[in-house]
Amino acid sequence: MNQNDLRLEIQRYCFATHDMQLYLDTHPDDKKAFSLFKSLAQKAKELKSQYVKEFGPLTPMDNSELETYMWLDSPWPWEKGGNK
Repeated sequence: MNQNDLRLEIQRYCFATHDMQLYLDTHPDDKKAFSLFKSLAQKAKELKSQYVKEFGPLTPMDNSELETYMWLDSPWPWEKGGNK
């Protein structure tokens, strides 16, 4: 998966996770929805970790997964090209 595709997939999973969170705010006893929320959140976490390892941090907190602090390195995540 190239950089842009991976970033788009992360956005999809984060959006779906947030959408489930909003649903769960009004339906906290829905066990099926909570299970889906957990699986979406886990997949988003895995995709973010993959992105950080391949392309660098998306947020300053992502530096905790790296050997060196790279947040200030150019280009910024949204400025980077689509291919490695």
